[in-house]
Amino acid sequence: MNPRTYLADSMEQAIAAVRRDLGADAVILESRRLRRRRFFGLLVRHVVELQVAKADEIRPRHQGTTTFETGSVEPEQAPSEVARELGLIRTMVERVLDDRDPVAPAAVPSELVDFYADLISQEVSETLALQVVEAVTASLSSEELSNPESVRKALVDHLAGFIPVSSGTLLSSSPDGRPLTLALVGPTGVGKTTTVAKIAAAYRIRQNRKVGLITLDTYRIAAIDQLRTYAEIIGVPMAVARCTSELARAMEDMADRDVILIDTAGRSQKDSARISELKTMLEAARPHETHLVLSGTASRSVLLQEAEEFSRVGIDHVVLTKLDEAVSFGMLVEVVHRIGTRLSFLTTGQEVPDHIETARSDRLASMVIGEGGRHA
Repeated sequence: MNPRTYLADSMEQAIAAVRRDLGADAVILESRRLRRRRFFGLLVRHVVELQVAKADEIRPRHQGTTTFETGSVEPEQAPSEVARELGLIRTMVERVLDDRDPVAPAAVPSELVDFYADLISQEVSETLALQVVEAVTASLSSEELSNPESVRKALVDHLAGFIPVSSGTLLSSSPDGRPLTLALVGPTGVGKTTTVAKIAAAYRIRQNRKVGLITLDTYRIAAIDQLRTYAEIIGVPMAVARCTSELARAMEDMADRDVILIDTAGRSQKDSARISELKTMLEAARPHETHLVLSGTASRSVLLQEAEEFSRVGIDHVVLTKLDEAVSFGMLVEVVHRIGTRLSFLTTGQEVPDHIETARSDRLASMVIGEGGRHA
């Protein structure tokens, strides 16, 4: 037997190709629905894969034939052969059902089934995906539901409603006369120092505000050197604080600044002692905002665990980094929704100051809907 593989955008197209090449009596040995990434992994394409063989390659020619078109059995076929053929057909149908997109609940209208499947493929939970789809269904007329662009816009709008965002950190000012003080905390490797530099550059270059940088990351010489380099390029003062007294002195020296940004050492969410130490330092700094920096490349369970552990230091904002490397945006929406803490910034690359933006709920929702592939 020499099975052949067919790839197509739908089952109908795949079967049409099989009929054209092998005839109506070809036999499907296996079917799967796959996700193929294009354009450096940024876009997803759903395809159907069929493993097919000619009928005469899997059974003698003189026996009866079950065809695609009629499904009939020739009279001379033995009862045992009929049973075997029916078993093959049943297996084929079960495989198709198992490998297709998730079955949409009855509450999802036919016009939204593909959109619902895209949300699930982006790792939005079934519960949240259903809530969004039900909201869209209730808000659109029958005519609008038949228009994919109207549906897409409504999906973005309603999905955005589940994403809490800051009212605009870059435009805020200090409520108590002190320099507006922001501290960035989080696990190792999420890009805190680079993010601090991006925020500093945004304040300094885009808003012409006086900025000061303080690093508490005395565990890594490279981190100090990195932030000092950024400070020199941006043209802002930078201080290193190893204890609460040095931190107090640094903040006093920067009392004339409009904004003070505090970089902290990365802590493992499992290191309770280090997180307690961080909490002590932040209590001395009294930041107006404490931003938890999370990587868009981490898994759902890791992100939730990190948020839970770092909540001990009093986080009130979340920054999502490395969105240019993220595999799934829907999972990030799910995490932010469950954390319930306002999203402040998104970063999409390493360049300072360009690859950072103030978080908007519709922006992240558009990433989910647009990245789904079918209706982008």
